[in-house]
Amino acid sequence: MKTLLNNRLRLCCVAATLAAFMPVPAQANGLHWLNEAGGSPDSGAGTEFGSSTISLTLPIEQGQRGEEQVTTAFHLDRTEFRWEGVTAADKEYYWLSVPIRYEQRRGSGTSFMVRFEPGLMTDLDGVDSDHLAADLELVGRVYRGMQGMGFWQFGVIVDREFGNFNPRPVLGVALKSAGGTEMLIGFPQTRIQTRWGRDFSTYLHARPGGGVWREKHDALPDDSFDVRYTNWRIGLGAEFRWREHFWLNAELGTLRNRKIEATDSSGGTAVSTSATPGDDTYWMVGVNIRL
Repeated sequence: MKTLLNNRLRLCCVAATLAAFMPVPAQANGLHWLNEAGGSPDSGAGTEFGSSTISLTLPIEQGQRGEEQVTTAFHLDRTEFRWEGVTAADKEYYWLSVPIRYEQRRGSGTSFMVRFEPGLMTDLDGVDSDHLAADLELVGRVYRGMQGMGFWQFGVIVDREFGNFNPRPVLGVALKSAGGTEMLIGFPQTRIQTRWGRDFSTYLHARPGGGVWREKHDALPDDSFDVRYTNWRIGLGAEFRWREHFWLNAELGTLRNRKIEATDSSGGTAVSTSATPGDDTYWMVGVNIRL
């Protein structure tokens, strides 16, 4: 009995310590502004491409009952593309969603997590059932054999940040060193964070950073069209505790494997337009909320 209780306590401690590295919705709770530098596309339409996104995520509820935990939040982001030389993807695009996360610890060596994020992807010119979408993630974690210092994780994910809704695998290992460095190494996210005391930390973070939006065109009011953006962000960042529950956050990094696809209907007919922006830089600043 004592051994079982010790194992469960160890599992709870590890899960709480490493929870920050689980795949989560696009941003942590808080307000963030991300800007991608403009540059000439390597190929395709247009003379320059860049973008900016402002996102807000607010916690709604967090509850725990026995070995189960549920959290919900409200998320809104607004994205604007700076695609010079074309008349496509030239509006403001919104993703309005309610991320829901459920986790259940099963015995002393495993846990199970479900993340479901239904939402609305739109340019606000028209909203109907075609604009509804959802991200979904199913992940299992195994703590056995990690001596209370991490876990293995595996599962499947459908996430609009890849630029489409195709299913992809989730694979990774989370580790915590005695020196204060915590790591989640895998796909689709890798994060390595070092804490330099209670109020300051630095990190390396690699993850997808695209999206899908559905828009209406005045020239073709009966149809809906998709704007699809794919990229991978690799950034170095820092967090500093500003107030009890508020952390200042800044990140600087590089953008890789980028592609933008949209529809131009300025001539009265739908014409597919795409470009492959080159590798470039981005920066992000924000305030994280941790309750």
